[in-house]
Amino acid sequence: MSELSAAPAPDPVSGLRHDLRTPVNHILGYAEMLLEDAAQPDQDDRRRALEMTVSAARDVLGLINTALPSSRDDIAPEEIGSLYDSLREPQGKILAAMRDLLTTDGGDPSFRDDIRRIIKAAERLAKPDMAVASEPAAIQAVEATTPTTDRTVAQILVVDDDEDNREVLRRRLERSGYRVGCAENGVQALTVLAEEAYDLVLLDVMMPELDGYQVLERMKGAPKTRDIPVIMISALDDVASVVRCIERGAEDYLPKPFDPILLRARISASLEKKRLRDQEVEYLERVAQITQAAKGMEAGSYRPGTLADLGARDDELGRLARVFDGMAQQVRAREDQLRDRIRDLRSEIEAARMQPSGTETTVDGGNLPVGEAFAERYDIVSLIGRGGMGSVYRARDRELVEDVAVKTLLPQLVADDTVIERFKQEIRLARRISHRNVVRTHDFGQWGGVCYLTMEYVEGITVRALIDSRGQLGIPSTLAIGMQLAEALNVAHEQGVIHRDIKPQNLLLDPDGVLKVMDFGVARLAKRQSAITEVGLVVGTPAYMSPEQLLAETVDARSDLYATGVVLYECLTGCPPFEAATPVSLIAKLLQDEPRPPTEVNRDIPPAFSSLLMRLLAKKPEERIQSAADLMQRLREIA
Repeated sequence: MSELSAAPAPDPVSGLRHDLRTPVNHILGYAEMLLEDAAQPDQDDRRRALEMTVSAARDVLGLINTALPSSRDDIAPEEIGSLYDSLREPQGKILAAMRDLLTTDGGDPSFRDDIRRIIKAAERLAKPDMAVASEPAAIQAVEATTPTTDRTVAQILVVDDDEDNREVLRRRLERSGYRVGCAENGVQALTVLAEEAYDLVLLDVMMPELDGYQVLERMKGAPKTRDIPVIMISALDDVASVVRCIERGAEDYLPKPFDPILLRARISASLEKKRLRDQEVEYLERVAQITQAAKGMEAGSYRPGTLADLGARDDELGRLARVFDGMAQQVRAREDQLRDRIRDLRSEIEAARMQPSGTETTVDGGNLPVGEAFAERYDIVSLIGRGGMGSVYRARDRELVEDVAVKTLLPQLVADDTVIERFKQEIRLARRISHRNVVRTHDFGQWGGVCYLTMEYVEGITVRALIDSRGQLGIPSTLAIGMQLAEALNVAHEQGVIHRDIKPQNLLLDPDGVLKVMDFGVARLAKRQSAITEVGLVVGTPAYMSPEQLLAETVDARSDLYATGVVLYECLTGCPPFEAATPVSLIAKLLQDEPRPPTEVNRDIPPAFSSLLMRLLAKKPEERIQSAADLMQRLREIA
């Protein structure tokens, strides 16, 4: 149904019932309010007259309901005449009692005005040609009470084209402690609702120009007013009218004349629902505020303290906001701390690059010709380095139109199926890890008898070259390396991947000081047995290997943490914890000797940092730091 569509006109029975019940509503409304005020002993005469009026009005209501039940939709003229005849006796009692009060009771002017209103309403129970068509406008078109900032008092809007209906409801509601505004038609009601906040609307159905159904539809269709509860109050009490209102979103329906106790109860229930709905809306708005803050945190734009107002609440949301803001401050502090440490690390990188090139190691050899195409896709630019398994080249990818690193196996190892299988495993595992501190792995292939792996190309310097150039690194620079390395390992370990060959040569630093872990080529899934590593084949670099790895025992994440301790030890002191002339002697020291505490080598090292490294270098895995996440936290706490 369109919001402007008119409701069906009431049938003759409903229309007559509406016309007769409306003045009864006025009589009962005013009389019951005056009766509530007539509690003093010297007001017995007034009280008796009002009680008689209320009783007679209820008799009238009974006669109307009997003659005009809501189940009827047609009535004969003679039945209408008979009904008016039956109303004469109770109407006469009301008029006599009220006129007698006007004559004998010298009450205040407001009391006498109400008596006159009751008399006018009673006169409308006579023949139709004697009914009052309209009353003078004694109340302004919109009768809102004086605005106040006290929103603890509910504000109710009464919408009715009948002045006496508005007045009765206004006064009764104000007696109950509510703030009341009034509108004499639907258009004015919508204007008032657009300008002022109301908690409840009491809405008449039968109004000219824009009836209650249309007002209700417009209210429920507007975001500002859709959550305001509406109680329809009408002399129409047929089922169809009630259903029509409920279907359009009315909270309740109260037929005129209404029982004051029932009115108060339904208003109270509707306001309680509104209060709960307001709480729900506010709660959802606050949740959205926290959600937005979380997005800001993820994007790096959240400013600590943004949720201060929400954090002042003494509820679960307030506690959540305080916890979130506290975490944001910690994250910001950690970011600032890491940024400061990386700044020092960049200075060390720049200083290393400025040193004479004669200190660098020249890389010769390789199995791919520089300047030629490889695998019909890669133009080999230069040889970057060589290791125990093969060579790494810088190449131009013709398809991606960018530089990549191409790692190949040594030609003499191509026929070894075990090594080739290990190489394939490297790509499968490495591609599971996606993190800014891990070199991205692109592809694996074979071409002309050469097995190769393509990876992200990073322009930078290895930690090995940095240590060789600087001798030893500063505390902030070492912490920057350690925190980034721990973060990369944490991501890898969560994927079940153990690097197994952490060493300075596999740690690359770009010009911005961002660390990239390279070469997961000897990694394998944690807790998974493999035939690739045979007895007698040592995988990794002995100086950085854990005792359990040297002894071919079970290797897990703690082996990578041991190697991390060796790398950080060397960064701080300029030398690894164990050195020897031969590999056999070195392995013996690794298995038997205790390392010299870093503070004995470099007294500038904080004792907490030295103790942390000694724990990482424990011979037994269970005595070390147990996770990369724990290591990250401990490195953050070092001043």
